[in-house]
Amino acid sequence: MSSAASQPTPEAPQPEEVPWWLKYAGRGMGTFGGIVAMALGLWTCISFSPICIVAGIWQILAGFVVVVAEAPCCCMFLDFVQTFTNFIDRRPVWHKAGFYILISLPAMFLCAGLSTFLGSAMLFATGVVYGLMALGKK
Repeated sequence: MSSAASQPTPEAPQPEEVPWWLKYAGRGMGTFGGIVAMALGLWTCISFSPICIVAGIWQILAGFVVVVAEAPCCCMFLDFVQTFTNFIDRRPVWHKAGFYILISLPAMFLCAGLSTFLGSAMLFATGVVYGLMALGKK
């Protein structure tokens, strides 16, 4: 029985390393896309359609979540940012990809306008970059 306990267990397969430029592309796209989404969400809120105001608020919040997750230094004055960023960084990359894609869609469906499309497309593109990271080298 002691010989079975001393035998080494096989290690879990390690995921392939993501290229450095793809990591920086994801972070940069997330930061830039989140800021653009917040600005265009504010522009959408200026419209006088109630449903577009809701879409603009959604887009501002989605952009803020992405900026907090990708560039916590932009919001270091908030005390929950480091905890949230650590939680997001521990998740697998495909979770980030799915989350960013899911939060980008509602604003586009609520108000069909150029500003909601561009802002949501930036967040969607961030999700696509993280999806490419999840695929790995092929």
